[in-house]
Amino acid sequence: MKIQIKEMIIYGTLKAVFYLVLPIILINVLSDIGIMQFSSSFIIFLIVIGAIGTVLAVLKHTFPKDTVANSVVGIIDSIFSGIYLFYIFGGFTVGKTFGEYRIEVQNIQVLLGLQLIAWLLLAAAGIKALQHIVRTIELSRKKEYHVTIKRQFKASMFFRAIGTLANIALGIFFLSIIISGANISFNLHDTFAIGHDPGVLPLDASDDTINITITFDVQNRGLYAVHDVNLDVEIHTITTSHTLPFDLPDYTKIGELAGVHYFEFSSFSTTRDQNLTVLIDPTYAPALATNDATLRFQISVLALYAGIFIDLNVSIEVPWTHLVP
Repeated sequence: MKIQIKEMIIYGTLKAVFYLVLPIILINVLSDIGIMQFSSSFIIFLIVIGAIGTVLAVLKHTFPKDTVANSVVGIIDSIFSGIYLFYIFGGFTVGKTFGEYRIEVQNIQVLLGLQLIAWLLLAAAGIKALQHIVRTIELSRKKEYHVTIKRQFKASMFFRAIGTLANIALGIFFLSIIISGANISFNLHDTFAIGHDPGVLPLDASDDTINITITFDVQNRGLYAVHDVNLDVEIHTITTSHTLPFDLPDYTKIGELAGVHYFEFSSFSTTRDQNLTVLIDPTYAPALATNDATLRFQISVLALYAGIFIDLNVSIEVPWTHLVP
């Protein structure tokens, strides 16, 4: 049996590019521009399994296409490809909703849970492995098997067609997620409504209460609805004027609103003027009424979009002017 040197070099090179070169370049680019960060253990394991995948590709194409040896290595290569992609998209993060994907842009941080994609890719690899299993049986027994659905199909070709269609469907699905996601916007209004109750002692801030209302719009022009949206808001001080007699510490949480739930933001829709009212902790309300400060609004959003879990955190700094002398 003649060893196929040319095919070994070509397919080995292609797999090395797919398994090693492109992922490492992409990781370095995303890390350098500060959008995403990856753990060293993730990168090392990626290199190891990428090298193994490249070796398997070389072994597979060592043997001619219509041989048992080629099909057997094809089974191993398909299973390993599925495991590789399963790892890449966080399928092995057992007990965690979110995997390795963290996006950071200025004051915005996003964690992504891509396990659905990992399972879909693993299933597609399983179909491809099944094709090679059937082909191995056919070659070893020198007999063709058929699948009958209204008409008769050669079994190995049938599973190959199913695998091809599955990959095309996955490609369309991934593309639709990207395009649809780019058409979702979250707009926080620039102005905040302030509710101030001077209490029963108008000239004394000690019994004042304060609330701050944030207003936002959501525009979803994508194909998929955003489901199970949970919002939390925290207000922290950054710097304050520390006007006596009420002290307002720096870097302190002074207000919180937790557990606001929206069933969904449906596709091709615009939701306007949604209000979130945060009650300032009564302990700090008198000090906030009499102090200038710089406040940080931390907005956390948990949601499900096209099978992807999203944890979005937005941090906004706003100036605060005292309400009473």
